Amino acid sequence: MVIKHHGQGQSIPEDLLQRAQNGDAQCREAIIETMQPYIVRIASNYCGRYLEIGTDEEISVALLALNEAIDGYQQEQGTSFHGFVQVVVRRRLIDYFRRNQARRLEIPFSEFQTRDEEDDTVELTVLEQKEAEKVYLHQEEARDRKEEISYYTKLLEQYGITLAELLKCSPKHRSARERAILAAQTIAGNPRLVQYFKDNKALPLKEIEEQLPFSRKTLERHRKYIVALLLVYIEDLPHIREYLKGKGDNEA
Repeated sequence: MVIKHHGQGQSIPEDLLQRAQNGDAQCREAIIETMQPYIVRIASNYCGRYLEIGTDEEISVALLALNEAIDGYQQEQGTSFHGFVQVVVRRRLIDYFRRNQARRLEIPFSEFQTRDEEDDTVELTVLEQKEAEKVYLHQEEARDRKEEISYYTKLLEQYGITLAELLKCSPKHRSARERAILAAQTIAGNPRLVQYFKDNKALPLKEIEEQLPFSRKTLERHRKYIVALLLVYIEDLPHIREYLKGKGDNEA
């Protein structure tokens, strides 16, 4: 069986996740490989420094947490897989830091408890526990979305684009948006063109104009919007990709 590897930041298809949960090791490896950039970003943000695979033990802890999240995720919980992964990764990092007595940053689910007037620990009921976890999941997903927007804003700045400019230059007509999407996808699908884009902080217009059914003038007119789309395709931005889906980009 050949498994299509889904690019950085892309949603994990439900059938791929289901097969991994049912014991398909190849599907599990595909998910882990795809999610690695996301895991590195979560762990790095949590630890307050850039972490590297193979160097920092926190990444190993986070990847083990990803493996755990694959088994534990249930769609009916009402949160996305990415959001659930983030929560599990942070819980395991909390446990890791506590075991090593390095630092104490947040409270894991195992410590959602109340105390009576005599200071006796009273465990939450199962229902209360599940509700607390659900609230926490949504809070963490909102936090991750905010961090992702901040990260995206910084990426845009590297290409001389602000969010305010992006809103102004976004095509108003669907046909123009579709042309911009096609241009961004054409570049994103070619590793050589993606590298050119990253190295030169510019679109490889000369290389793609002959591949597209519209003029270079059209490409130049929508340059900033195409750059913004391309960054979403090639970077680890799952929430923004989901937003694009909602706006009609089914390939995001």
